[in-house]
Amino acid sequence: VGAMLALWVAVAGTASATPQLYPTGPAEDSAFVRFVQAMPDAVIVEAERGAKVTLTPEQRDTPWQAVAARTPLRATLRAMGRQESVSVTVQPGEFVTVAAVPDTSSGWRLVQGREKPTDFSALKVSLGVLNASARCPSASVKVAGRDTVVLANVSGATVQRRQLNAVPLAVALWCGEQSVGQAVDLGVLRAGQRWTLLVVDEGASARLIPILDRMP
Repeated sequence: VGAMLALWVAVAGTASATPQLYPTGPAEDSAFVRFVQAMPDAVIVEAERGAKVTLTPEQRDTPWQAVAARTPLRATLRAMGRQESVSVTVQPGEFVTVAAVPDTSSGWRLVQGREKPTDFSALKVSLGVLNASARCPSASVKVAGRDTVVLANVSGATVQRRQLNAVPLAVALWCGEQSVGQAVDLGVLRAGQRWTLLVVDEGASARLIPILDRMP
């Protein structure tokens, strides 16, 4: 897993200036965390040591940050006049996304998506789906305008991922047997890229928000 993660970092692109929210973990226990927001307004993420970052609709995500494994990481998220605290413990080799997503009863809520990727290829594109929707308990993604399934039956608060060829791609969301929302054009995918499609509630339906993953 360590060699795979090192390769991932090498091909992921330029490092971000986003402040470090947590101390970086030792190499032998590589674990990663990031924060994502799907709100129309800004979300402030503040770690327990005082480091903070503001996520906006224009920049929805932090880069993946290497952290110490098996250590509780606490944060407070503020949006729409209220706050919510979260504690995350990441296992070695695990990638954990903490997403602030719309909620009809409380305005917004937090969802955690966990994955342990094992199939990275610098010659392919990694495309994942994190289902953070309460209205779409079984989400599938198909090639837009076709019946070609990319990822199928992703249940709530879970992540599925696969490798694709570096080609132009537009995708559509299906909830069960029904197509919902608008198609999302990802453009021409590039080898070594890592995408996550976030499924979130929108009114009485759901939609896709594409996130181009950013490594440290």
